[in-house]
Amino acid sequence: MNIILFLNKDLEANMAYNFLKKELSQHHVKIYYSESVGSRKTKPKDLVEIEYYEKECVYNKVVEEIKEKKLETDFDFFNDDFKSFELTKCTNVNSVAFIEEVSAFEPDLFISIRFAKIFKEEIIKVPKKGVLNLHSAILPDYKGIMGTLHNLKDNRKEYGCTLHYISSSGIDTGEIIAIAKANIQKEKSLLWHIVNLYPLGAKMILDSIQKLKHIDKLPFKSQNRSVGNYFSIPTESDFEQLKALGFKTFDEADYIELLKKYIAQNLEFQVSDTLKASDT
Repeated sequence: MNIILFLNKDLEANMAYNFLKKELSQHHVKIYYSESVGSRKTKPKDLVEIEYYEKECVYNKVVEEIKEKKLETDFDFFNDDFKSFELTKCTNVNSVAFIEEVSAFEPDLFISIRFAKIFKEEIIKVPKKGVLNLHSAILPDYKGIMGTLHNLKDNRKEYGCTLHYISSSGIDTGEIIAIAKANIQKEKSLLWHIVNLYPLGAKMILDSIQKLKHIDKLPFKSQNRSVGNYFSIPTESDFEQLKALGFKTFDEADYIELLKKYIAQNLEFQVSDTLKASDT
């Protein structure tokens, strides 16, 4: 199949790609990526910290550590060394020029993972087998941004991610293909919970790609748009409510555990002061 991935340049989307890359090697693939923008001054400090460890720390400090110490890894980073597929930054996914560009590729399938742009009607029509999106929360309960934060804040026993179709420009309202769930671990941080959704999500995507080799549409369940909740950018109050339940937003030991598990087993460095240093 001809497949276009729409990803964000961050740890989670990069991880998901690495889980999918063996299967993707059997297809014709292009990758377009987004990079979130916005001043740190307008965001809660906890969100700034999480975004730093998802992005700048990964592509700067982690990559430098691997190169300097010549650590073994088969993790393909979305940087200048990435040669597996064409990797292009996308600034306007709904422009006429961009739609013409992707249409020329004659795509069978779009896959969106953490992509920071809203698909409108014309671009949605392009792929023959539709647009799949991995949403890092359970739908329809937690539509919008950082659903895992609100799931944990609701003090539930489980959290999860949802694979769904994007069939209109509505946010997280498309038909549900599958939901994967895991137990919440109160001793683990918010970032740990978010990152650990992506192996589960990648498995759902992998299963879907394999099925779509033989069919044009996956079985799905339509959402009842009158139920569930939509969340915008989290506030300081959201993070404080989470902490009041005993959760951390970020934990250094958790973070190193994730990097060693998913990127390089021998990776060791101190991350405590990197965010502070990045502001100087």
